[in-house]
Amino acid sequence: MEEFLKHFKNHSRAEQRWLSAVFEAVQQQLLPLIDASLGLSVSRLSLAVVSKVQTAGGSDTELPVSYRFVSVSELIRDQRTACCSSLRWSSAHYREQARGAELKLPGYKALPRDNLLLIGCLCDGQTAGTSDGVWRVRDAGGSLACAMLKSSCLWLGRLMLFPSWNYIPHNAPGAGYLELLEPPVCVTLEAMAFDPGGALSEVMSVTRAAEILRQRGEDQACVCVSGRVSVVCPLLVIRGKRFFCLVLSEEGSSVPVFITEAKHQYWRQCVCVGQSVWLSSLRVCSLQGLEGRRVLMDSCQSRLHLHLQNQESSEDPDTHTDSLTADTHTADTHTADTHLRSGTVSGSGPAVRVKRSTLISFKGTVTKILNAEAGLYEIDGQVGLCLAYQPTQKWGGGLRPGAEIQLHNVHFMYRASPFAPRVVLCACLRSSLQITAFSRLSSKVEVSGSHGPLQCLLLEKNLGASQYLWLCYCQNAVAERLCPRWVRAERVCVVAERLLDFVCDAEQKTQKERNIYREMIQEPHQCPVTTFCVWWPSAALWSLRQLSDWMRREVWASLSLASLLPASSAHMTALELNAALSWSVHKVPLTDASPEPLLLLGVLELDSTRATLQLRDQTHALDCLCVSAHQSGDRTAHISTAWQGCLVCVRRCTLVMERFMKTHFPSWKHLDQPSYITHKHCRVYLQLCVDDLTIISPSAAMSRCLMEDRQTDRESAKRPRAAERPLTPAACVSLLLRLESKQGVTLQNGSAAELRLQPGFVCRAVCLGDAQRWSHDPRNHRPQERERHGDAQKIELHFMGSCVRWFPVLHPGCVYRLIARNTEDVSVLKAKGVSAKGGVTQLSSPALLLQQQWRIHTITEELPDTQSGVPALMSVSAVLHSSSAPEIVSFCGIITQRITLKEDNGTKPKIQSLTAAEDASAEQDLRVRLTVQDADCPGHVIDVYVDLSCGPYTLGLIAGAMVSVHHVQRRVSKVCNVYCRSLPISCVSVTDLTSVCSRSGVAPSPPPMMLLGEWALGRVQRCVLAQVKGHVVCVLSLRLQWTCSLCGSIFRQASCGRTHPPCDSTSAVFQAEAKVVLEDGSADSHVWFSSDTVCDLLKLNAGQWEGLQRHVRVKGHVKVYTRGRNMTCDEDPDDTLVQYLSCLCSSTAVCRQIHLTCRLRAQRTGKSQLRKVHRGQTEFICKFTPALQLQCQHIHTR
Repeated sequence: MEEFLKHFKNHSRAEQRWLSAVFEAVQQQLLPLIDASLGLSVSRLSLAVVSKVQTAGGSDTELPVSYRFVSVSELIRDQRTACCSSLRWSSAHYREQARGAELKLPGYKALPRDNLLLIGCLCDGQTAGTSDGVWRVRDAGGSLACAMLKSSCLWLGRLMLFPSWNYIPHNAPGAGYLELLEPPVCVTLEAMAFDPGGALSEVMSVTRAAEILRQRGEDQACVCVSGRVSVVCPLLVIRGKRFFCLVLSEEGSSVPVFITEAKHQYWRQCVCVGQSVWLSSLRVCSLQGLEGRRVLMDSCQSRLHLHLQNQESSEDPDTHTDSLTADTHTADTHTADTHLRSGTVSGSGPAVRVKRSTLISFKGTVTKILNAEAGLYEIDGQVGLCLAYQPTQKWGGGLRPGAEIQLHNVHFMYRASPFAPRVVLCACLRSSLQITAFSRLSSKVEVSGSHGPLQCLLLEKNLGASQYLWLCYCQNAVAERLCPRWVRAERVCVVAERLLDFVCDAEQKTQKERNIYREMIQEPHQCPVTTFCVWWPSAALWSLRQLSDWMRREVWASLSLASLLPASSAHMTALELNAALSWSVHKVPLTDASPEPLLLLGVLELDSTRATLQLRDQTHALDCLCVSAHQSGDRTAHISTAWQGCLVCVRRCTLVMERFMKTHFPSWKHLDQPSYITHKHCRVYLQLCVDDLTIISPSAAMSRCLMEDRQTDRESAKRPRAAERPLTPAACVSLLLRLESKQGVTLQNGSAAELRLQPGFVCRAVCLGDAQRWSHDPRNHRPQERERHGDAQKIELHFMGSCVRWFPVLHPGCVYRLIARNTEDVSVLKAKGVSAKGGVTQLSSPALLLQQQWRIHTITEELPDTQSGVPALMSVSAVLHSSSAPEIVSFCGIITQRITLKEDNGTKPKIQSLTAAEDASAEQDLRVRLTVQDADCPGHVIDVYVDLSCGPYTLGLIAGAMVSVHHVQRRVSKVCNVYCRSLPISCVSVTDLTSVCSRSGVAPSPPPMMLLGEWALGRVQRCVLAQVKGHVVCVLSLRLQWTCSLCGSIFRQASCGRTHPPCDSTSAVFQAEAKVVLEDGSADSHVWFSSDTVCDLLKLNAGQWEGLQRHVRVKGHVKVYTRGRNMTCDEDPDDTLVQYLSCLCSSTAVCRQIHLTCRLRAQRTGKSQLRKVHRGQTEFICKFTPALQLQCQHIHTR
């Protein structure tokens, strides 16, 4: 060291200390790399290092004492964050460069600067036994991969100083790579021997070499070829052999050159498209993968030589930019041609447009890493780059945001996928990518394997570019919404693959087998990305949060208050109007929610608070109303418990949005003023059939069901039975039972520990045997014979708290296995009863309270001698007309109308529902009237009054739904009308989403046509709703009045007539009522007409009807009625308006033949009456059946 320091006697102490550190570093890290034959001492080598450092720093006298020498091992071990270092940058220059880089990409920060000196030997990895074609910087402590903008074969094995570089660490410990911003500076000038690898006189042109390859003679020993590089293929590894291919071109001729020698793999980093080179000692070989086509291949003596003059001229900045700009414009000019060369591929799915891509060159800046593992990047903020069809570089190769790149022979695609940029550049095995400027920004770099799961799927299935882009989109969606809660990270691509199989047909997804040699060198060029599908697959995967937000926006955006009201809205008072607006429903098919096809992906799970089945992902949960198809073709609500935990994909369903509003509109004229809406909220859920669910990943129970189905198919085909899946080892006890009845969910008193109301319900079941011990969890496996040993016992199952989640999957008549896990005590499943004393008869069955950790599984196999004792549901007709109908009935039918009843403001104490307690916006005191129609007899309808506020809200109670109503009270009104009222134990279940007629595509059946005589005598089961045709004999009464919309009093002129207390309302509605005698030859009837049908009865047009209303407003009300043969009025019979109405009611325009749809106003018609009938001078006393009392629903004009 003293000898070394003698050369720097006049330097300061700080510089002396810095020189000593350099000397020690050279001695420890660099001297072992120098060949001993050169005879370099430590002192001489240190002097050379200092000299090169001073020259690189721009000063021959000053020493960069602020820079610290760093070894490769120290850099890897200690440097945890990305950094940059440059001998030639001043602080001002660095700040300027950093500010400019951050302005280009505002979302990133510039790399921090460290003053570090890095010196090492450039090698290609052969010393480490990994000749992978990657340059490495090596010293005595280790080696580090590096990327360079330009490289030379002359640098291999030389000791180099690196003036400017970036260090990018990886997320893996002890990993990273270097980005050399400037060419390295050679520290030592060793004597070099010129070894061309062949005589210079033997250099031949590309045209001559192409002629030799076309000849079928004997292979020549070695050739030397000079030409311009037109194609640089990526480095490939096939069956453990590394190689890459160059294509040399000249005047329309080209020859492929395969570089297979391990020591020549680094040539891949030394050549680029447009460079002139010559290669020596090349062998002529026949390529077996191309049917014996002759190509050139390197040998051990081959050498690569660059034409420096051509290289320098090609690297002129102005010329280089112009040529790339021209190539970039070529992309736009070829777009039209690409669109013309298109076709259509048709399979079992929709027609798919197929277009040809165009090969272009492009220059741009990486602005975003879309998916490094998938090889997807963004260039210039608007162009996509796909590198998936090339081998993956483990450390990213410098492709970071801010890096400037140059692409050659990439495929230009326009609208390849709706989930990618409109323009996508796809690199194939013939494409090359060169970084022209490294990024100065700090960004995260993740280490990826040589082949990620997405690339493996691409290779296995030969996916096209459009399918691969959709697969990447799908993989991101699954990872974001389902991982890690339901899908493990390593299984995300498996789920994405199954979704791709679900969306794409086999013939649309799979292409021909690939031949990589043809893809690299054959003309015209053909590869998997030569063609692409235009925006296909186009199915979008919406998250459940995204769908829920869309539904909540759509439900109010589609709101039209006028459309929610009936035709008689102009005659409704404020109380009637606001009641009609309090509830409405909006249904949209999933296919109409977006222009592109939509898919929903989620896990089916049971909710313990709403007692519903939910579709969930990590963003949201949506309630689902599911029905299943029976073998007979009918729909049923029998959903198996095996669906719980299944990952499913939904393509078809109905989006249901129920609106709840509190309004105070004075009349229909104020509907355009939203200030009268005081509160509103909505419920959104899905209606679907299990047949429309595609299982992506089944639950354990569903796997068992699917396996049983496959085994059944094999047994029917006389095939050997497959081995069953091993059961989960866990001690448990089970009980086999059949459900007999199920009550509704209500709020009940909980245990002593829970001082609040809890949801709960009760089921009655029959035990099919005694409780059994198991060493494993039997789940839903076939019942064993021992499970049916024992006496059948009726028990009650009590579900409380979180156990109410089983409510949607429990159905009367089905067989279930109740399992208590982690115990061998069979007494835990023994139902306990209350002992009877003092001669008291016990009516209740033994009860069993279910625990939260217990499980229930549906048994799908039909067991012999276990026919259900569940009585068949009654029809609506039977409930209406059966004389032996019990007080508590259960029936099925189709909902035709739902009306929200007025709020109960009486003294009845209010109990908030479970959902109302959790959500302040939920509805309270919700009571509705459901009009249920007989599925077979459309004329038979019954009203069911249901209180929906005593438990979780019941989904799907909308018009058109098939429902089964259990345990409701049958009651008869004072006028003998039959209706039903819900009880706390009542249960209303939706068994089909639409009526039978509407599901088959046929319009619902109209009410039957009836004769008044048959309807009155009841010779058949009396209909409630029917069509009649007859003649209006006379008008018995006609009442016209203006009513105050707020209080219901008579409204005269412009004020309400109520005085005690006074009413200051200024809004009124016009109401009318008429009563006529209708006769059809078999009998007569009294028919009432309400406001909206009186106008049609009187045959008045719109102008006449409005004029009549104006005249009535003067008096407030007018009533005329029949007295004898004329019509009169009590107040002023001679009034002009009364006379007009009397003439109108007796005119032939009113007393005419008419066709009506009527509803029975009262079932009780009274006793028969004796009347005198005169015929001539003869008097008869006849017995007349009381006239039917009907309410007109609609007047048929045709």
